[in-house]
Amino acid sequence: MNRSAYCYFNGAVVPYDQIHLHVSDLLFQRGYGIFDYFRIRNGAIPWFEDYADRLYSSLALSGIEVDIDRGHFTALINELQKKNHMSEGAYKVIVTGGYSDSLDAVTGPANVVILNVAWQRPPDDTFEKGVRLIQEKYVRPNPEIKTLYYFNTMRLREKLKAFDAVDVMFYSDTITEASRANLFFISKGVVFTPGSGILKGVTRKQVLSRFKEIRVEDIGTDRLYEFDEVFMTGTSRDITPVVSIEGRIIGNGTPGPVTREIQSAFKNMDR
Repeated sequence: MNRSAYCYFNGAVVPYDQIHLHVSDLLFQRGYGIFDYFRIRNGAIPWFEDYADRLYSSLALSGIEVDIDRGHFTALINELQKKNHMSEGAYKVIVTGGYSDSLDAVTGPANVVILNVAWQRPPDDTFEKGVRLIQEKYVRPNPEIKTLYYFNTMRLREKLKAFDAVDVMFYSDTITEASRANLFFISKGVVFTPGSGILKGVTRKQVLSRFKEIRVEDIGTDRLYEFDEVFMTGTSRDITPVVSIEGRIIGNGTPGPVTREIQSAFKNMDR
């Protein structure tokens, strides 16, 4: 975290160290809160409207009300950009349920925090050699809402370490998503991606808009190791090849040609 960066907190632009939340906030008491995260690339924020759409959709679906409309939100981001002069970084917008007199019911307004944070590019091997995942049978509640609830990922940190994995793939009867990314699967040159039970990511949206022949459908868990290639999409990792899941190799264990093609196309998209 860039500790000198200015951030937004409940109506004011302040230094990072001046942001404090009381323990009565429903984020602490009930895990009630949402967030969004988007990158600054070469001083610009690509697909900003898509991220704003998702933020306000999460707010509406979660029942959290804020007094910041879309125009005001855009102005706040622009103000932080001018103050912080960050050409490569990210914003993390956090909206909590607010302070609660009873510690269990909404009794006050939401708390709104906008952090302007440093972003460090993953190692080149992430994109060139691919990454590993683990898997977990788990249905994420309200997957269409970008909530702050990551308990089921955090508790798996030792397993992630044991497999040298960067994320966990969730599944039930079907494969859904990773905890921080959407998933794509390739068989004989055909690309598939889950269509339900997921957060519909902004990077995923860009890939689908560029490659309209991708099949969006439910993918049974029995199909997992039939695929020749797997990759994931996300704001923090762009297009990242996946070469093994739970220690089992995907394809020949290296990023495949279709993944490479999509990686290249993503780099060349208008930003």
